[in-house]
Amino acid sequence: MKRLSITLTAILSLTAVMAGEADSSASPRQLTLDECRELAIKNNAKVSVAAGNAEAAEELRKEAFTKYFPTVTASGMAFAANKPVVDLDIFNIATLQMIKRGVSANVMAVQPVFAGGRIVNGNRLAEVGVEASELERQNAVDDVTLTTEKYYWQLVTLKSKRRTLEDVIALVDTLEYQVGVALKAGVTTRNELLKVQLRRNELRSTMVDLDNGIALSQQLLAQYVGLDGEKVDIAEADVPDDVPPYPSDIYIDPNAALGATTDYRLLQKKVKAAELEEKIAVGENLPTVGVGAGYFYDDIISQKHGFGAVFVSVSVPISAWWGGSHAIKRRKIESANARAEMDDLSQMLCIKMINAWDDLTSAHRKMEIAKESIAQSKENLRMNENFFLAGVSNVTDLLDAQTLYRQSLDQYTEAYGAYRVARASYLQATNQEQI
Repeated sequence: MKRLSITLTAILSLTAVMAGEADSSASPRQLTLDECRELAIKNNAKVSVAAGNAEAAEELRKEAFTKYFPTVTASGMAFAANKPVVDLDIFNIATLQMIKRGVSANVMAVQPVFAGGRIVNGNRLAEVGVEASELERQNAVDDVTLTTEKYYWQLVTLKSKRRTLEDVIALVDTLEYQVGVALKAGVTTRNELLKVQLRRNELRSTMVDLDNGIALSQQLLAQYVGLDGEKVDIAEADVPDDVPPYPSDIYIDPNAALGATTDYRLLQKKVKAAELEEKIAVGENLPTVGVGAGYFYDDIISQKHGFGAVFVSVSVPISAWWGGSHAIKRRKIESANARAEMDDLSQMLCIKMINAWDDLTSAHRKMEIAKESIAQSKENLRMNENFFLAGVSNVTDLLDAQTLYRQSLDQYTEAYGAYRVARASYLQATNQEQI
């Protein structure tokens, strides 16, 4: 029985190990660019915090709206004294003692009629806060989307470089075979074969670095889109052979695009908030008028007494005027500063759009140059292969030609990745939909 138990334990342990190996070798989850964007927006902490702030701003708006309603208060009091509150000696003839215990209570409702505009402006300020928080949430979404694009195209670039390197290694392997045959035939030296082998080892070492870079980029992308711990990969990793058309179809004049940008609208909300805070500061130094009604009850001299009443209340903050004038001036200065800041940052936003367009067109031009270099390096490689096979060129020249060809392919790949990121940056800067 004991031997059977040991056997079962061993089988279960082996099964668990095999299951773990199966999980570790599971194929990674393939993600498109759109899926990466959606997951990042859904799971990223920055977007979640911005969404929470938007909800808090909405609750503040609802709280401000309740200031329009009447203020209802209720109070009560009961007391018992150790001796009567009223103790009168009437001409040394009699003593009158009263009010040793009692009860009083009241309920009042006061409806604000005029509060210096504080309630109205407070509600407007809360509404501005809701709109600003939503714009900040959109800013967070845009930032997360752009970062996701950077991670995605970085991975595309690395995987494309790996495929290029695989092709070059295949060329070197073929060259090694050819040089080996030539060495056996006695038409070349062993030194030539060693040069080829050293170049192959160099390329294999580069492949190790590329594989590590790809694995790290996959982990970074998985963490950023909220799939930390999962294996992920990109479903679309091909760099097109043809250069994309010049991006004139997405160009927008900076001054025309300015009003639609999230940052500019946030600046407008900031100015509006400063103006409303200035009006609230003025209202805090104005009289407050309210109308109310209440019911009062007391039982103090052993007589129950209750009555209702309506009233008008007026409150004038006289002593508050001493510091209030300075508060108003401070708010005026803050409003002027907000307007000046909006003017200055508006110019900076236009410059940002111009710079984003320059980066985009520059990346496109670099792609065109890299494409020309590919054609030139490919022709150079073809000629050196023919020269080598004809015996009029050495292996060093052929290896150098292969290196130039690989570099031109890598440069085009990097230029394409930079172009896609620059395109996404420009679309975001001009508040255009990512396509």
